This record gives sequence, structure tokens and C-alpha cells, in this order.
Amino acid sequence: MTIPDHLPQSARAFAASRQALFADLDAGRTGAGFVAALSDLADRYFGERLAEFGRGARGGGEFSLVAVGGYGRRELCPFSDLDVLLLFPGEPPGWAGELARFLFFPLWDLGLEIGHGVRGVDACLDLARSDHQVLASFLDARHLWGDVRVFAELAARMSREVFPERRAAFALWLAEANIGRGRVHGEAGALLEPQLKEGLGGLRDAHQVRWLSHLADLAGGYQSPAAEAFAALSRDAAFLLVVRCHLHRIGNRKSDKLPFEVQEHIAARLGFTEKDGALGVEVFLAELLRRMSRVKNLREALWPGLAVALGALSDRPPEVVGDGVAKGPSGLDFAPGLSDAQAFSRLFLLFGTAVRTGEPLAFSAVRRARELAFRHGDRLCADPAALASLVGILAADASGRVAEALFESGVLSAMLPEFARVGHLVKFDLYHVHPVGRHSLEAVRRLAEAGAFPESRYHALFTSVAHLDRLILGALFHDIGKGLGGEHAEKGAGIARSALARFGVDPETVEEVAFLVREHLFLADTASRRDLSDRDVAAACAARAGTMDRLNMLLLLTYADARATGPSAWTGWKESLVWELYRRTARMLSEGNLFDEHDAGRMLRTRDRVRAAARGIMPEAEVEACLDQMPPRYLIILDVADITRHLGLVARLRQEARDLAVRLPRGRAGAAGEEAAGYAPGAVVLEARPAPGGAGHELTVAAMETPGLFAVLAGVLALHDVNILSAEVFLWGDGTAIYVFGVSDPPDALYAEELWTRVGGAVRYALLGRLALEYRLDQKRRSPLACRQGQPGGPVAVQVENKTSALYTLIEISAPDRLGLLYDIAHVMAGLRLEVRLAKVDTLGERARDVFYVRGADGKKIEDEGQAREIEAALMHRLGC
Repeated sequence: MTIPDHLPQSARAFAASRQALFADLDAGRTGAGFVAALSDLADRYFGERLAEFGRGARGGGEFSLVAVGGYGRRELCPFSDLDVLLLFPGEPPGWAGELARFLFFPLWDLGLEIGHGVRGVDACLDLARSDHQVLASFLDARHLWGDVRVFAELAARMSREVFPERRAAFALWLAEANIGRGRVHGEAGALLEPQLKEGLGGLRDAHQVRWLSHLADLAGGYQSPAAEAFAALSRDAAFLLVVRCHLHRIGNRKSDKLPFEVQEHIAARLGFTEKDGALGVEVFLAELLRRMSRVKNLREALWPGLAVALGALSDRPPEVVGDGVAKGPSGLDFAPGLSDAQAFSRLFLLFGTAVRTGEPLAFSAVRRARELAFRHGDRLCADPAALASLVGILAADASGRVAEALFESGVLSAMLPEFARVGHLVKFDLYHVHPVGRHSLEAVRRLAEAGAFPESRYHALFTSVAHLDRLILGALFHDIGKGLGGEHAEKGAGIARSALARFGVDPETVEEVAFLVREHLFLADTASRRDLSDRDVAAACAARAGTMDRLNMLLLLTYADARATGPSAWTGWKESLVWELYRRTARMLSEGNLFDEHDAGRMLRTRDRVRAAARGIMPEAEVEACLDQMPPRYLIILDVADITRHLGLVARLRQEARDLAVRLPRGRAGAAGEEAAGYAPGAVVLEARPAPGGAGHELTVAAMETPGLFAVLAGVLALHDVNILSAEVFLWGDGTAIYVFGVSDPPDALYAEELWTRVGGAVRYALLGRLALEYRLDQKRRSPLACRQGQPGGPVAVQVENKTSALYTLIEISAPDRLGLLYDIAHVMAGLRLEVRLAKVDTLGERARDVFYVRGADGKKIEDEGQAREIEAALMHRLGC
């Protein structure tokens, strides 16, 4: 960055030193000391600038220049706000505004964010009394320049007049704010994209410990924890600050959320490398999340004592509410006077009481549970009664708070050492939002939530499960095999068997849990990658499940696992696909057939109903001709309403073809027979409506099939920022093509009709050769307004296989997602004269997993090995390999 020449010497020196410090951070020459060094540079600037002003330098006697907030703590990150107060003994004099402009204007010219105030001491006291956020900033206040006596007066009067009066309310305000922080930002130590400042366990927790400890020391009578606790807190906070500094530098702006796309970069900057088979970024994230969990735990551990010292909580003795369980000001705890043996025998009674009453657990209870688990955990790891208690608690804990306490206390890991291995395991895959252990607990919580709320779509299924313990254990163990390499589901099933056998669980339950662990991905994978209208798919699912109870548990586990994974794993569209597969499989299990009658009878009845419903859409003879051209699969899997709607589109298509034939120059229109069938270059009709399943839109396109039509449609939709979720193609005998797309909702719902009109026009122009899709997509990708992809989502994989379907060749593609990816794929397939009949499109994080059902130009499967390899090579080349 060029430093403007018009700036004063003090600002130019500050800017140059700041840039040099940034360079040191980027090169790894400074780390934890950066925030203090940048604060010192700001201190020096203000001193030099005051000297340039000619009055009010140190000892000037008229004011105090005060740093507050992060600047007061000497914790300035590269793009932190500079919060500064010009403090006067009384009302600010007339020249105060001139001084403020003199100090701050050069910093604004440098692009810094300045939070500034010009006030007298009395005004500061009044503001601190009425605004807890201001009070917090004064707890971090630091004198910079001017008359230190002015600052000392403020500090003394704050300690004497404001802090005693407001400390209890301030502590309660922080406690309430923490609830809001948890709701908005979540628990930072349990998220793979943590909020470094406001997430629970973030820097704000460290600030609160210091604020409340300072107020408690002023109040007197508070016994501070050991110095080692504060030293550990300082080390953890320093690490968070270093990460935040690098986040600012990489993004070149102020930011506190650590997104996936910068994590590898920061891990490399901090020197994290591969360790024990884990990627460097995974080692970094595990370290970061452990530190954030420690920060949160220390704040929660100190809160009760601090709150009592500040008058925010009563110090009355706890009230006994059960056998060995008491309720105190900070929540449920072991009753006073219990020996370790007595407390250990009441571990699950305490946790169960918390679930039953909804009362929080005191941190002292969690801390004692941790000590008991550490000393006596070997007595839990094979205790059938303990396992039964654990399962009962998890099944009823819809809030997840008690499961969190079981995890934080180490009780869960003591019972299940297998779980301890994955408790903080991080897998860097761009779409999981939790480490493995937290993800598993969140999946269990989603199940408990379904059981607790009758309005849930999954409540009836949950209550119908014959053995809930099997479902809960399946969810708890479903990812237990991660981090061991290879197929984690298969390995997890073996681990679950061994663990449950240790508890003496009956063999049938062991096998049912192992089944759920092994098959927990089956429904989601099948629904997103296979042709759900193919009876063989439903038959395979039915054979895999075997019973309705197993199928119900698989659906529940699929739902819970996906919801726990993150937003991209369970969209409304994906949920509708899973439910469609579930219903077809359930019918196969209960009736042995997907349909109520034989296919031939179903087709005849459908034809009769379409004839009746299509009256007025087109002449009867034309309807009959269309019915004769419809393929059997079309008549079997679509209902009468959809077929009738498609006939309306075909009628419009044929009219448009006739209109175009009149307008087009002779020789460019089709032959007479083609025109009658609806053919003319550029003839296309489309219709959009909200998807019947309630997620996204359904876009139906009618046109005469031409080479590259699928690529044209995919390219035009990409140009208009419409994501394709699925695509199905029905080709009639006369060449009429019906494309049914599942697409995302329009970017602007208010102008949806205009969007679909533009899409239709663009398709016509592309078919007529008036729109160069390749060029337009390339320009859109290069546009500064285009969404930029983050770190590459991994390698490209292409597989051509013929085993899954009897009628089609499947092409499965896994690749980093990008604008126009589906167009690129379809363009290659068109060049190879492949007919796409079904496309299943799925995106997780920044990776696309697409499956295409295709036939060759001869209408048959691609069974020639050389041609299959050619398809793979062409796609790999186009997709960037």
C-alpha cells in the first residue's frame, strides 16, 4: 500500500511501521507478540501526533488520552478498531473537537476504523451506569498520553461510585449475553468454522473472566483461583489472537469467523504439518478447538464463585432435591457431604435428574464428575446398568445439554474408550460443522428432539421403533470408525460389536446396532445417486433393510446424521428424495411390489385417464398419437396430472414451432413433417412451479431432442444463477423431449416470472446460434461479481459402470464445484453422442457428486471397454485434470 504524501510525519511513520509489522507476521517472524507490538505503534503515533499539535503531550495537564476495548487490552489485530477516548476533568473545552480531528483524521485517511469519544469524567460515569457495554470498555481502559491525574480520577470514581453499584447487574447481563452468543454463534470448540471472538469459548470468554475477576477483587472477599489457571487462560487467548491476526491478513479485512477456505492457509502459516495420518489443517483445528473448549470451561468453572462475590447469585446453601442431588444457585450438583464412593454411585442419577427437570448442571458437578470418571472410569466401561442409564438419558435429552456435560466431564469417554478416540477428531471435508465426537452427539440429540416434539415429521417414526436403545446406540457409534483409514462404516460396525459385547449386550441388539452403523449412509447415497423409479433400486433397499423396523431406524438415523452434518447435507430437496425412496422401499417390504397392479394394467388405466383429462388441450386424435409415442417408463412413474400438464406444453411447443416456421427464412425451418411434430430451430417451451415436495422449483422443458440440448439447458440455467438439483429426461418416440429439472429457488422471488422468461429466451437464442454459451460462461466466471470458490475441493474422479442398471450405463463424477460444471459435463457427453436419461446432482460443501444414466448413440449401454475409457478421459480433461 502506498502511503499518501499529504499525511503528517507521525501518520507516515505509523503506516510504514504497521506495514513492516504486517510483513513480519506474514513471514512468520512474529506471532503472539504482534497484538502488543501493533498497540505500541498506535501509542507512539498518538504521542508524536500530540507533539505536532503543540499542546497536551504527556504531563500537559488538560486531558488524558485513553485507550479502551481491545486497544486498551493491547490486543490489536491487523484490522481491529482503534477505540480511543479524549477525557477531560469537566466539560470538554471548545478546542477539543479540533484536537480530535487533528488526531483521528490521518488515521481515517489510512483506512483505519476509529471508535472515538470526547467526554468529561462525569459523562463517562453516567454512561457506564446506563450501558453495560460501555462499563466493560472502561474495565479495559488504559492511559496513553496527557495528564494521568485525569485518568486516575476516572478510575478511582469508577471503582468507588459505579462498579459497586453495577457489578451484580453487569454479571447478570454477561450471563444473559452468553445465552445469546450461544444461540447466534454456537459453542466455538464444537464447530469446524468457529467464531473466534463471540463464539462460546472465544476471546470474549477470556475478557469476561478478567472483567469479573477485577470487579470481584475490588469487592473483596473473593479467593482467586491458582495463578496457573490464569496463565493457561492467557496462553490459550494468545493462540486465538494469533489465529485472528492471520485471518485478518489473509482476508484483508476485519473478520472473526474462521471459514474452511482459509484454514489450510493459516495452518501452514502457523507451522502445522501432517501428524499420525492427520492433515496439517486437521491437527491445527483440533488444537484450536481444544483451546477454545478450555477457555469456555474455565469461564464456566469460575462463574459461580465470581457471581456470588459480585452479588449476582445467592450464597444460600443448596437445597436437596433427590437422593444425593441438590439444587444450588448455579444448578444441580451432588448433595453436600457425599463421599467419592457415594457420589460415583449417583452419577447417572444426577444426569438423569437434569434431563427430567430441565435444570442446568452446576459446573462444580461437571468438574467432580470429571474427577470421578478419571479415578473410577474403569468401573464404567463394562457396566450394563451404566450403559442402560446412558442410553435412557441420551434418548430423552432433546436439549443436548446433559449429553454435552457427559462429554465434557469425560464420563462418556470413560464408559466408551472407543468414543474418546474420535471425541475431538477433526476431518477437513468442507461440509461437516462439528468434530466427529460432537457430530455424533448432535445426531443423538436430533433423535431425542424428534421424540420430544409431536409436531416433528419424524415423531411418529421415533415412537414406533421397537427398541429405541438400538437406534440411540447406532447414532452414537455411527462414525466411530473414522480416522482409521478406509471404509469408516464397516470398521465402525466392528468397533460397535466389540464395545457392546464388553457390556454383555444381547447378540440381537449387537447385530442391529452394527447394521445401523454399517448402513447409515445407504439411504442418503441411494436417494441422491440412483434412479428411484427403477424397481430394482427399491428392491435392493428392501433386501438390505429386511424389516420395516430396520427401515424406520435407517430413515431416522439418516435424518439425524444429515442434520448434524450441516445445512448442505439436508436440504428440502434431499429430504424429499430420501422420503421417496423410503416410501417405495416400505411398499416393497409390505406388499412385495412397487405398484398396486401389474405394469401393463397400470399403463392402460393411465392412458384412459389421460384421454379424459386432456380434452380441450389438443384434438383427440393428436392425444392418441401422443399416447402411442410415450415410453412405458413414462406412463408408469408419472401421475396423470403431470402427463396431462406435459401434453399442454407439447401443444404449446407445436404451436410455437408453426409460428417460428413462418418467421424463419425458407431452408432454416424443418421439413413439413418435422414442423407438424413440433420441430423448428429454437422451438422450446418451459414451465416452472414450486416443487411438489416444497423445496426448490420444478422446471419442465418441452422441445424436440437435438444433440447438445441438455448442455444448452444446463448452461443457460448456470448463466442465470439457477442451480440444477436433479434432471430427468423422457424421450417420446417422435423425438419430443420432456426435461424435468429440480432446481433451486430463483435468486429473487419477486421477479421469478421474469427470470423464467429470460431463461426461455436464452435457450432459444442458444439453439439458434445467437448465444455463445461457452463464451458467456467464461465471462461470468471471470467477472469480479462472480462467487469465488475457496480452496480446491480435491481431485476429480470419474467412473463408468454397467452393474447398477439393466438399461443404462452410469457415469459417476466427483469434482470441485464451480459455475457451469454441469454444462461442462453435458457438453462432453453431447460431443460423445451420449443420451442422458437421468441426472442426480448433489453438492456437499465445495464438492459436487453427480450421477448420470446414459445410453450410447445406438440407444444401448456403453459396454465397449475402450469407449468407456474414452468417456472417462474426456471428462477428466474437461474438468481440469
